[in-house]
Amino acid sequence: MAEAVRHDKTARQLRLLSDALDSGRLGPVRRMVNTLAPAEIGNLLESLPHDKRIVVWGLVDADDDGEVLVHVGDEVRESLIADMDPDELVAAVEDLDIDDLADLVEDLPDAVIDTLLRSMDRENRERLEQVLSYPEDTAGRLMNPDVVTVRADTTVDVVLRFLRLRGELPDHTDHLYVVNRRHQLIGWVALQDLVTRDPGTPINRLIDDELDSIHVDESADQVARQFSDNDWVSAPVVDDGNVLLGRITVDDVVDIIREQAEHQALGAAGLDEDEDLFSP
Repeated sequence: MAEAVRHDKTARQLRLLSDALDSGRLGPVRRMVNTLAPAEIGNLLESLPHDKRIVVWGLVDADDDGEVLVHVGDEVRESLIADMDPDELVAAVEDLDIDDLADLVEDLPDAVIDTLLRSMDRENRERLEQVLSYPEDTAGRLMNPDVVTVRADTTVDVVLRFLRLRGELPDHTDHLYVVNRRHQLIGWVALQDLVTRDPGTPINRLIDDELDSIHVDESADQVARQFSDNDWVSAPVVDDGNVLLGRITVDDVVDIIREQAEHQALGAAGLDEDEDLFSP
């Protein structure tokens, strides 16, 4: 049902977009496109013939370029990347999360990759290499290594000061993971508890150790099922030794479910999900 609603919405947007393009009214096209989320823009671009796609791509807000590239299939992505100069590409992808950058890096020109790697600090460069070391369609490739962790032998006040110094938290951070000295996962603490408890409360009194985790080698399909069955917002990713490696968020899983539905629909029609339907 939800997939049918999304398809109808995309079809309506596509009709409006095509009519405006045919009449040469680029102003309304720009305004319409830039009210959409990157995933919706990606859906529209994949539904347009190449010539119209490139016109619309040029109207997308530059701040959204990287996220849009994440949400299109391989062949469409290649056509969009081919229309960008190296400086535009670097600006588009340099601020992406590590897991999203890992999705794109193999499609980027070598010169752009070199520039990105040189601009990254050692920690983020190692994080990217870590994610790329795992096979595609596994939890390791989906995860973001940027995880906020705390130790059990500290207090609420210390953790709150740490969070203020850190500043921005990763998206969908509803709790913090608690690890030991070997970075093994031992539980989690809800953000709500941190802001409502006495500052001197020890973290080890707030730990919830009934925490399910995802093994780094699990398939993307298994990950999607676990999120769906448990209504997770995010989940930790661990290795055989229960060492915390990263986390996967509901946004990553929504993408998986959407891709599965599209794969099934295209497969039934004898098409490839990464194929550009409008390629020569």
